[in-house]
Amino acid sequence: MQNKDTLADTTTSKQSFNHNQLPLVVGVDLGGTQIRTAVLRGSTLLSRVSLMTGKNPSPGRIIPRVYTAIQEALGKAGTTIEQIAGIGIAAPGPLDSKTGVIFTPPNMPGWDHVPLRDLFTEHFHIPIFLENDANAGGLAEHMFGAGRGCNNLVYLTISTGIGGGVIIDGKILEGVSGTAGEVGHMTIDWHGERCPCGNIGCLEYIASGTSIARKANEAIHAGEGIELLTFARTMLQHSTTVPNPSALPTQGHDPATVELRFPPEETDDTSLGSETGDEQQEEHLHVNARTVALAAESGIPLARAIIQNAAEAIGVGLVNIIHGFNPEMIILGGGVTQMGRMLMEPAQRVVQERAMKVPREAVRIVQAQLGDNVGLVGAGALIYYSARPGPKSRAGTGSHHGWTGVRRRSHARQTGYAHPT
Repeated sequence: MQNKDTLADTTTSKQSFNHNQLPLVVGVDLGGTQIRTAVLRGSTLLSRVSLMTGKNPSPGRIIPRVYTAIQEALGKAGTTIEQIAGIGIAAPGPLDSKTGVIFTPPNMPGWDHVPLRDLFTEHFHIPIFLENDANAGGLAEHMFGAGRGCNNLVYLTISTGIGGGVIIDGKILEGVSGTAGEVGHMTIDWHGERCPCGNIGCLEYIASGTSIARKANEAIHAGEGIELLTFARTMLQHSTTVPNPSALPTQGHDPATVELRFPPEETDDTSLGSETGDEQQEEHLHVNARTVALAAESGIPLARAIIQNAAEAIGVGLVNIIHGFNPEMIILGGGVTQMGRMLMEPAQRVVQERAMKVPREAVRIVQAQLGDNVGLVGAGALIYYSARPGPKSRAGTGSHHGWTGVRRRSHARQTGYAHPT
């Protein structure tokens, strides 16, 4: 069925199931800036613990803190490790889910060929599963979110970066080395700029939140964004009236973005942008993707052009996904997609103009349902996924026998439950 709306409603009939039939699991969402752990039953979080990675996110410093956070989550949920069927870990790639090794994630310096699954196995002595965070997100939406009842889908998350999880015939598409589904690094502009991944003109380098912010900051730095600059200054001057504080531009050195240097605006209030000393104060501002989105909503041409360019690139990416995978559903998640119509209408228009008729009419493009908890739910879902008929066991301990559940070496028991999809 062809969908001409910006985002289709997720009207697929969902099979009902009882979450109480599922065993307790622990999910770990391992990120470059934040680590979250939770005790879950299905998609229901019984507890959640968050911590910042800090300035030195080395394995030797972070892994013991994750152990502690898991114990804290267990305590908050009123349970113990003996009652847990397994621990799932969603982490940035590249990684090998079969061996449980994290290679060299760009935003996690020092994590070079870390045998994370083996380390967790030695500490907890229960089944441990490791998966790329985008794949885990796709699995979460497939089992518990917008993709329930759909066995062929692509999950596209557009946030700081762009990642993808591909589900084919109900199984995660891994590839020979575990790196399949890197849709954020498909080439959109083959004459474009080089992405940090090494490729040229990647979707992520054109349309991610980081890219939107980078292009805005570069334009302002080149003197081409006076209106956007004025808008950013006004936001800071009236920061208490901004509904979402994360949309505020930041001041000070930020190595992740282009640094803007310019003299302060003339004002009768010498307290604004002033500094003791005879030298003129230089102001340093950095806009982010949310700043640009608000500016675009206010009609600022530069911001609208940047969002339009990102939206069209996403549209081309969607066309490539439709042609390459012929999915029944594409699920869009991540903070950038919250821009709504101004992002999705141009993207959808590109799909209608460019995608081949047969696969285009077979696909529905829908919004993700699990929100910020998708990483935790996906990590926990790895335990349920491992017990389904078909996928080979990748746990650090024990083995799997179809629907009978997860066998644990330490207690030599199995947990019976019905698979939710």
